[in-house]
Amino acid sequence: MSAKMAFLSAVALIIATLIVQPVKTAESQGLHILPEPGVCGVSLTERVRGGNKTALNAHPWAALFGVRFVGDPTGRIQFICGGSLITDQFVLTAAHCYNGIIPDEHRRKVVIRLGEWDIESEPDCIDDNCADRAIDFEVAFYRRHEEYTSNPTHNDLALIKLPRKVSFTEFISPVCLPVAEELQKQSETGKIFTVVGWGTTERGTEKPGFYSSRFKLEADLPGVDWDTCHELVPRLWPSEFCAGNGTEEQACKGDSGGPLVAIEDDGYWYQYGIVSYGFACGEGPYGMYARVSSFIPWIVKNLNEMNLKNNNDADENELVGS
Repeated sequence: MSAKMAFLSAVALIIATLIVQPVKTAESQGLHILPEPGVCGVSLTERVRGGNKTALNAHPWAALFGVRFVGDPTGRIQFICGGSLITDQFVLTAAHCYNGIIPDEHRRKVVIRLGEWDIESEPDCIDDNCADRAIDFEVAFYRRHEEYTSNPTHNDLALIKLPRKVSFTEFISPVCLPVAEELQKQSETGKIFTVVGWGTTERGTEKPGFYSSRFKLEADLPGVDWDTCHELVPRLWPSEFCAGNGTEEQACKGDSGGPLVAIEDDGYWYQYGIVSYGFACGEGPYGMYARVSSFIPWIVKNLNEMNLKNNNDADENELVGS
């Protein structure tokens, strides 16, 4: 074969390969539904360390998950979990937050609150600096992971669709998800994460549904070697990981279903974990988290499917979970 023929054959092979294996783009992978860093992951404040109250505008993706009982003249919302805003219409939380809380138009409504800082104050102010008022949304519909189990707890995540899109502000904006390969390959061992929340759990601090702090709190937690954690918690799956340092002060700051985040070299915040189990105050040295990077394909697939549905399209399975 002549050199010219060999060259032409090589070019033809390259072209055929490109046709058979098209380059995967964000559009083809469905990732376009997620906001880009700079739109997501922006927290316009200095860090407040040590489990103290956050600044008014810190971690603007932090969400509260609660129940409002129909007919209650006070209109009080019983907060039971946390979550994180990941687009302009979707909140990521834990599947277990819906255990026993089936929405019922005649009895109770599930409510998502965004932009909160002080649960007992409206508006929220520090000295003369005040935040925008928090916003409550009833849930359009939601979807739990179809392989979620509660005993033992695995695949503990769910997506909530809000009835309308939210406008991003200094106090309400999404967190980024670790979709980039270099972020997904990072080891959690020794990595410093931040847990954010009001201390709300499905069991409560003193009685169900009561938060341990009226203020949004944050605390730093080190990631734990997976094998070390697995020795302590044999039921741990590779799609889960541990973080914590054994101190009650830090272990009580987050919410069930709330985000475990970290700031990366690009200056933006990414969510690596969802508070899953083993997080109650004083119940062991670590908290267990659903590993967000393990569920990116599920999250993206369901975001795109749910995004196409109108609010009145939710079927029974999406309303009651699986």
